[in-house]
Amino acid sequence: MEETIIIYIQTNLLDVLDDGESHFVKWIKLDSEGNPITRGAEARLEQVSSVAQNAHVIVLLPLQQMLLSIVNTRARKSKHLQKAIPFALEDEVADDIENLHFALGRRYGENDYPVAVIEKVTLDSVLETLASAGVYPDILTADVFALPFKEGSWTILVEADRALVRTSKFQGFTIDLHNLQQMLTSSLRQAEITPSELNIYRCDSPQSGVKSFTFPINTNELDDCPPGLFADGLDENECINLLQGSYQKKDKKHRQFAPWKIAAILFGVWVGLSMVSVLIDHARFSKEEKRLDAQIEQELRQTFPDIQNVTAGNARIKMEARLRNFIADTTSNSYAGFMELLALSGESMQQAGNITINTMNYRDGKLNVNVNSPDVQALDKVKQLLKTKNFFADIQSANTQGAIIEAQLVISKGEGK
Repeated sequence: MEETIIIYIQTNLLDVLDDGESHFVKWIKLDSEGNPITRGAEARLEQVSSVAQNAHVIVLLPLQQMLLSIVNTRARKSKHLQKAIPFALEDEVADDIENLHFALGRRYGENDYPVAVIEKVTLDSVLETLASAGVYPDILTADVFALPFKEGSWTILVEADRALVRTSKFQGFTIDLHNLQQMLTSSLRQAEITPSELNIYRCDSPQSGVKSFTFPINTNELDDCPPGLFADGLDENECINLLQGSYQKKDKKHRQFAPWKIAAILFGVWVGLSMVSVLIDHARFSKEEKRLDAQIEQELRQTFPDIQNVTAGNARIKMEARLRNFIADTTSNSYAGFMELLALSGESMQQAGNITINTMNYRDGKLNVNVNSPDVQALDKVKQLLKTKNFFADIQSANTQGAIIEAQLVISKGEGK
């Protein structure tokens, strides 16, 4: 196995990508067994590139640069997933999906896929900055995946000005220390399973910012923070690598031509056999298509006996037209639900405090609202006010931008999950 270097890109690097100055990062180098052999608390990116040569390079980005989510889909093939995932998350993102890069993790459970979403312009800037310094990552992922994970517990990294929280294998959040206690309290109320303990790791901070809860809190002081912690906590098989699709790395040094030559020959044989199979399938499918057209004609006559001049050739078109008319007649019923959600949501936000609405959309009985809030407590008040009116509000995400918290609320009627 080759040596590994983990490079931690802090928030300040992303803030100065275009200023032309030297970029400082934290890093650690591991031998083939995963033991630290070279440590560097902080160094210029150009200096780190000299020790990254011929090594397996892992770069960690701050979680606040991306959105983590879970998508439930029965799709299995890569090309189907790449088409389905962006549309499944369209309501959770504020930008157009064409401007975003969607990266998938390994499927778990029956149909759940973890997804990381990042702006293409941000990802392009990061990769350009790394390349200009001579750093070419094999894995580019969120820093939250490098926190130690243990089933049934939450892990918190406390740095000088922020906290990074891992709540499950593929979920977490980051927030400033001032709002950490409130965000933890809110997240614990929403959690399907309450953690049995909190494991807190402190670096560059005299206090954790976490008060007591009803379960144990284990606090640890770190000397090599956070690269040493990340080296122990990162599992390459359980993180989401952003280098997928058009960003996938193609120039692996250890790849050899010979295995691909054999693969190319086998591929050619497979193509030849596939062509024969396609010709056979074409004849079979043509016969099946005629049978299905006849079945559609029969079903249409039974379902809509008032339709005239039905033939096998036009049955499908007439069926689709009748269904479109049916859908058009029923969609007007959702208008009243939207107006009710809009009115009560606006009233609750006005009572909660200085909350402003940025964008909103309504789909499937749910109102998705992106808002600016002065603190987490105001968001909690909105939830409580809506609850008294038999409405449910779920905080999907909350990121701090200066003194403002940008959050996404999903509001629906009833008690929620």
